[in-house]
Amino acid sequence: MVKTIVILSVMLASVYGESLLFDKVRSLVGDASYQKNQSYIKIIFSPERAYYNQGTVDVVKVAQTLKKNGLLQLFFKKPQELELSFTTNGEALYFVKIIEDALQNMGYYNYLLEDAMLDNSEFVWKIKLTSEYIMDPTVFKKELSKNNAFLVNIERLSATQWNYSIDISNAHLNAYKLGNNKTLKLKRSQYAYWIDVRYSSVLNVSSLNRNHWYPYIAIYDKRLRLLDIVKKDKAMQRIRFTLPKDAAYVKLDDIYTMKNIKDGLQIEAQ
Repeated sequence: MVKTIVILSVMLASVYGESLLFDKVRSLVGDASYQKNQSYIKIIFSPERAYYNQGTVDVVKVAQTLKKNGLLQLFFKKPQELELSFTTNGEALYFVKIIEDALQNMGYYNYLLEDAMLDNSEFVWKIKLTSEYIMDPTVFKKELSKNNAFLVNIERLSATQWNYSIDISNAHLNAYKLGNNKTLKLKRSQYAYWIDVRYSSVLNVSSLNRNHWYPYIAIYDKRLRLLDIVKKDKAMQRIRFTLPKDAAYVKLDDIYTMKNIKDGLQIEAQ
């Protein structure tokens, strides 16, 4: 009797698991494409167990297989307005920074904030943008991994509406690391420099050669809560400041434009 129950439980788990997998495939490709290619989909996703990770569907692996077999539509015939939502259970400011870095590295620069909602412990950040393509899940996963963040799930609400669930419980910023009594030279950049200063207490920042740097320096703790701001409305060649006790990251920017930093910056830690 016990043996029969065990066998039935395994059979039911198998059926349930298969349903989860193909429900996810259907959601990513859309009903019409799923119905049209159902036989082929059954073949390319065999064995089904290869697409599970600790009992849940490995959505990135599913997306990779769909993309490889030409079933994941990533491009449009003409630019479309996309609505992208990003969800996490982590710190909101930290999360937004990680997502912004990933979007920037993927070539998404111009987008509008549609909404930012905190519901209990869940934070949702929603944006709108116009693009000829949607985010490639495999590339997005790679960009998130630079900050030790993980893409947990993808939901396709329509061809132009997508939700992404992301785990940042063990995340860290992909920032320049600066040890105590070390010097760091930063090359010219379009964007503000982010420095990991967890092992430093005093910073000396030098502006190089052709620069006309008007410092804007923001100091954050490990969860990107703002601790202090140092700014000067005049061009500076050198600036020295002591870091607050809980400082973890420093953002080096220019009050007006990063174009003022033509030759980069040099930082000495003490």
